[in-house]
Amino acid sequence: MTSITTALVFVLHTILPKTSQERLSVVAEDIVSVVDDETSNKLLKSTIKRDQAIAMIAAAVTHESGFSEKVENCKINGDGGKSIGLGQVMIGQNWEGHTRKEICSDRKLQLRLTLHVIDRCWQRTPNGAAAFRCYTSGDSSKDSRTAKREYETYKKIKASLDEYKKIEATKKSEENKDEVAS
Repeated sequence: MTSITTALVFVLHTILPKTSQERLSVVAEDIVSVVDDETSNKLLKSTIKRDQAIAMIAAAVTHESGFSEKVENCKINGDGGKSIGLGQVMIGQNWEGHTRKEICSDRKLQLRLTLHVIDRCWQRTPNGAAAFRCYTSGDSSKDSRTAKREYETYKKIKASLDEYKKIEATKKSEENKDEVAS
């Protein structure tokens, strides 16, 4: 597990204490993998940064599905069956031509579609609060409790990831000083 994944699991477990750490780890690994794949292959259209994308997907999944396996497997759907998967991605262009069966059987595809919706929203409004309004309703000017909750969770996750990166950088700096002193 990468250090960013470890940090993500840690903060997610504080937000969702009843969700098993194993479940959070599996999904967090896939979130990081999908974001890394999309960013390294330059597939994103917006200016969203890696850590922002990871935190946004994690926040969306936290509130849209609570990381539930039943939601992931589409045994539970939202919006009368129009929204499926961990990110509750709504049918239509957001499914990018994939079938319900394909999406419901592939967690990474669900996370990739979630990321693509976030990316399009960020492209239109490169601002976390507006992007979540766009994500939850398709309209960045339409506020909702869900968008507000997702944005607040995003800020918490992003701040935790930033703090973790600072700690890691400090550790590396101290290790380098110790090596030079030896």
